Amino acid sequence: MASTIGFQVAFAPFVGIAIGYFLDWEFGTYPYMTVIFLLVGVAAAGLNYYRFAVEQRDQDKGQKKQ
Repeated sequence: MASTIGFQVAFAPFVGIAIGYFLDWEFGTYPYMTVIFLLVGVAAAGLNYYRFAVEQRDQDKGQKKQ
């Protein structure tokens, strides 16, 4: 799990950019959708990292009790 968190954090904004760029191209709204989906991708990356950190913290607490 720890080896994939870097890819998840780096990949999410690029996916957001790609989706936003496609929607801008489709609807002619450049750069609005690209910026919005970039921000969504950054938020998703932060959420993934937060979930990973909480999971690791919980696992560390479980190991210390034993």
